[in-house]
Amino acid sequence: MRVDVYVHWAEEESNKLDAILKMLRESKKREVAMSVEMDALQEAVTENTTLDDSIILLLNGIAAQIVDSAGDKTKAVALAAELKAKSAALQAAITANTPQAPPA
Repeated sequence: MRVDVYVHWAEEESNKLDAILKMLRESKKREVAMSVEMDALQEAVTENTTLDDSIILLLNGIAAQIVDSAGDKTKAVALAAELKAKSAALQAAITANTPQAPPA
């Protein structure tokens, strides 16, 4: 005995399935794009953390040098000059790596 089944899809049902498949494909594309964006964000966070750690180390070193130069005017003046130079370099680095605000 042989039984054949024919399923007739109405045009409306076919359009709904096509729409669902299209949404699934678009969702997959967004997922891939978001994965790339998350990788870039993770890289930026890692770079920022490294920079933050370097700044903290620099500030702690300056604090120790200030304590060491207490009572020695020559050391204090040299430390002040070094601090000004490092502050200028830090400000330039921050300015160079700060994105410009988009036009309104």
